[in-house]
Amino acid sequence: MPECVGAFPCLLTPSLTMALIERDSHRWPLGLLLLLTGGAGTPLWAAPPAPAEHELPSAIDEASGLAQSGQHAALLWTHNDNINDPGSMQRVTPLVHGIDHEGRWLLSLELDGVTQRDWEAIESVQIDGSHGLVVADTGDNRDSWPDYVLWFIDEPGDPPPSAKTLTTTPTHLLRFSYPDGPADTEAMVVDPHGSQVLVLTKREDPPRLFALPLSARQPFPDEGSPRERLASAEVREARLLGPMGGLVPTDPINWLLSPLTGRQTSLPTGMALSPDGRLLAVLTYSSLYFFRRDAGERWSEAIRRPVASRSLPRIDQWEGIAFGRDASQLYIVREGTGPGTLLHLEVPEAARVKHGSQTAKARGPD
Repeated sequence: MPECVGAFPCLLTPSLTMALIERDSHRWPLGLLLLLTGGAGTPLWAAPPAPAEHELPSAIDEASGLAQSGQHAALLWTHNDNINDPGSMQRVTPLVHGIDHEGRWLLSLELDGVTQRDWEAIESVQIDGSHGLVVADTGDNRDSWPDYVLWFIDEPGDPPPSAKTLTTTPTHLLRFSYPDGPADTEAMVVDPHGSQVLVLTKREDPPRLFALPLSARQPFPDEGSPRERLASAEVREARLLGPMGGLVPTDPINWLLSPLTGRQTSLPTGMALSPDGRLLAVLTYSSLYFFRRDAGERWSEAIRRPVASRSLPRIDQWEGIAFGRDASQLYIVREGTGPGTLLHLEVPEAARVKHGSQTAKARGPD
């Protein structure tokens, strides 16, 4: 069984844990529930350390993705989804926002020639020595779109001395579909050691992890309307790596609410990959899960069960996640405005890769 921080199933023996997870809620003895939830005194589980909370700028009120800049240590990138009409082709200004680690606005990038449909994730990437960003237009709440797109843009060499909006044009795009039809996807990372993009479906049980080679991206056309430029790109088919296991409620409160919420609180809304390419953090509305890929292991094997998990401060619209430079800290953003829209959390010790261990670089693309 995985080691967990603030995680209910990990308090029990492996055999008892699995047996209890499979049972219906009415089978739990009342006394045990009171004990676990604190009704009979001190709760049995250890609450994770409280995260540091910060506030995003008011213009970022539908934060749907987050990435640590690969070029500037003090810079995070985030974006809204299509706040005017999600899931439509209505024209909105496609903006990527640069903020510092306390949430202060530093700059914005307007993507020229791009139609924003439903942006759900952003990731840093380094290709041929150049630092860039990948923006995932992959949201599809109604499973109604035949294909999706990843936009590749260059990072500015230096942020401007004062906050301002710059205009840029994508360098490449990667248009893709799933082999068995539409799927809503909010979680995406770039795996540099496999030279691929990984995307994780949301509204499936279990979620499925797919891969797209970075080599499949195509140069962004110089001319035409946004729709014409997108339509001219070849559609590539994502390759299935496998189902993701273990996204179960991580504390007694989430577990008790599960009969009312179903699996809604366990739907993956974001992913982040540690700089060494070994630790995958998966974000849901209530929890964090960590999957570690050991030497010689494929992602299809590593995602079968998390090695660690932790509950978030509350069930909320957590949408974006990014590792810090040293992989000991995570940053998380949620939709909405006000305090607590940006969190700093420590990575659980059980999830951290020990120094001196073999990196993922020696493995193949899966």
